[in-house]
Amino acid sequence: MRKTLAQAKNSTIPQAVGLATCDDRFLQLLNEAQARLADMGKWWGTYKKLRVCVTAGCITWPREVKTIEAMNVCGYNIPIQNQWYEFQTDERAPRTGCGREGCEQDQLLDRGMVTQFRDSVGNCYIRVQPQLTADAGKRVLLQGLDPNGNPIRTLDTVTGEYVWGEYVTLPNPAVTAYVQTVNLFKQPGLTGAQKPLTQGSLTILAYNQTTTLQTQIAVWGPSEQNPEYRRTYLIGMPEVCGGTSGCNAEAQNDCIDHGDGCVPADENCTNTVVEAIVRLDFIPAVVDSDWLFIGNLQAIKHMMKAIQKEDRNQYTEAEREIQLALRSLRNELETYSPNERTVVNVQVWGSAKIQYRLGGFI
Repeated sequence: MRKTLAQAKNSTIPQAVGLATCDDRFLQLLNEAQARLADMGKWWGTYKKLRVCVTAGCITWPREVKTIEAMNVCGYNIPIQNQWYEFQTDERAPRTGCGREGCEQDQLLDRGMVTQFRDSVGNCYIRVQPQLTADAGKRVLLQGLDPNGNPIRTLDTVTGEYVWGEYVTLPNPAVTAYVQTVNLFKQPGLTGAQKPLTQGSLTILAYNQTTTLQTQIAVWGPSEQNPEYRRTYLIGMPEVCGGTSGCNAEAQNDCIDHGDGCVPADENCTNTVVEAIVRLDFIPAVVDSDWLFIGNLQAIKHMMKAIQKEDRNQYTEAEREIQLALRSLRNELETYSPNERTVVNVQVWGSAKIQYRLGGFI
């Protein structure tokens, strides 16, 4: 069950760890405990189902997505590959652009991490637009390459030191809508960014001075400090290359979204809707109304005590607390998602579609 930071403060956790809720160390310890538990398993509430309207094969996932565990397109399961898949020694890497040979298998390929959800159009200046007046005066470091392909490096007038990238100071949105970089950033845009905790979101825009085109390339949340998002490439999207439709273009276009029975169809999506089970990335709690990533307060309490004991070199007692935390999470997972309901699908003749398996006989 979901819990807020305020509920954690009002629980027995502060007494168990010997820290007042107003002590900065309490929040630091609580978030560290959540982060460690998040990496120890797929616990209840740490994964969810997403339905995404896809307009192109390149997908930049939301901040909350850590790993794509499974994906369906038009009811068909899509194999998910890691970055090493395209570097096999015994099999040719799949073609991702024009010139795909025949009907290559649809796959989801990993494309690493990016700082923005959309690429800029041409070489652009970067504009940062704050949401709230409370963030005026805060500084954001934007990193990227100049039009010659060299990393941008500037003198920080506040510290007197050279830094990779360019600092911009957020304006008062009631007076000035945005602040623009002095340097021109090479397409596709940002390679990194560092921002402080803010009260509101920051909208990032790429402005092409030649075409006067302004493109929204990112929206960074208040608690984001090093924005980074998972990016993948979906082979088999109905894209047109040089006037020739892709292998699965007709089949994909005929796939109509009827919703999933609870979530209605997205009437604004005129393209392909993909469904995915994703493992969520840990987002630290900052204010009392924030949801905790791990909703099991008992597990959080044991992990916070374990971290304290590790800091005192009491590793045997710390390991005991860790096991108590994991047991609490396993019990919760068993309650909400019983093991006996786990689906095991064994395909004796392989995972290919039936028309492909019997293509040589019918």
